[in-house]
Amino acid sequence: MSRLKVDEALYYFAFAIFSIQCAIERTTFTEILFIPIDEFTSLTQALIVFSLISKYIMQRASFKCWAFSLAIVLISFISWRQSGESSLFWASIFIVCANNVRIRPLAKIALTVSFATLIITILSAGFGVIENKVFVRGGITRYALGFNHPNALGLYLFNACVAFSALRFGKNPIPDFGLIAVSILINLTFADSRTSALLLVLLAIFLTIFFFVRTDRLRKKVLTYFLVAVFIVIIVSAYLMIAYDPSNPIQFELNKLLSGRLRLANGYFEMQPITLFGSDFSGLPPIYWENGVPSAFVVDNAWCHLLLRFGLIPAFCFLFGYIAILIKAVRQGWWNSIFFGLVLMSIYGLCETLGIHFECNYFLFAVGAELLYTNVFMSEKSSATGRSYSYFEIGNDCV
Repeated sequence: MSRLKVDEALYYFAFAIFSIQCAIERTTFTEILFIPIDEFTSLTQALIVFSLISKYIMQRASFKCWAFSLAIVLISFISWRQSGESSLFWASIFIVCANNVRIRPLAKIALTVSFATLIITILSAGFGVIENKVFVRGGITRYALGFNHPNALGLYLFNACVAFSALRFGKNPIPDFGLIAVSILINLTFADSRTSALLLVLLAIFLTIFFFVRTDRLRKKVLTYFLVAVFIVIIVSAYLMIAYDPSNPIQFELNKLLSGRLRLANGYFEMQPITLFGSDFSGLPPIYWENGVPSAFVVDNAWCHLLLRFGLIPAFCFLFGYIAILIKAVRQGWWNSIFFGLVLMSIYGLCETLGIHFECNYFLFAVGAELLYTNVFMSEKSSATGRSYSYFEIGNDCV
């Protein structure tokens, strides 16, 4: 931190506080340092906003860039107030403040917070300091080990592995495979979070591909295939949300494989079609979900969630940025941890909304760093040709 400029340090500080806040909210802690969780969250959010506003003011940008970034934040803020969900707003302010931000500090923060959250939460539950919730699904007992749901335990095991792999990107993946294997074992033994376990297997496959593909020509093809895969995930998600047919055997089996996620997305779409700035669904009848519990809104597919909850305009802005950065990556031949993370998280979004939450998908910072500001955001090899870019090689004007 001592080697960073003040504005960069403010950004990483804000991300660290944000990551800690999100982690605590997914545990059964009721207070932190004798401060109730609600009050703690309010304090941390004020600190995050202050830090990011300070970072934003310090950034060098044209008037056009300032206007465009403020419009993004305003759209996401309106959606937050209308939908009652703030995750897109937080992603937007981290994105527009991302000038001169780099991936490695973000990954280091994510890795530290994930490991610390796992150790502190599991030990606290083991010693009876916080509640260890127990769930039953299909006759299988699932232990949350201090988290508010077993899936949250699976999430932080997954987050730790992703951050570890992002930091070691390009190196021999055997240590990554070891961490992934241990995480899957812990997951299936206690939490039985199948989505996280499958994603850890997918992470291992990604690591293998990104390590062993060496030639520029083959890398270009792989980048293109990944881009097409992201398009398919988003388009199929939106289509099945609108046109899901349980009488179709393929759709029925896919819905079963995804634990009923397609039926739920379609049910909420029929209940409340897409609006311009989102809906909170609180005034609509609940849908009965796991163990017959009534739920006001449960759409775990991130791309369906984005459209239904946040609205057409915010969803368009987010998708435009996401697709644009991936297209730029393919055109420029990025073979780096940024592209790796964005594609992995887009597939994660097929099963979990957290695929588009900034505390998990911090690779989204590149949308701001590379689309709003044309600086190169890392000093690692950024292209399939292996050329190493200097940190300030490209200027900081808004594109």
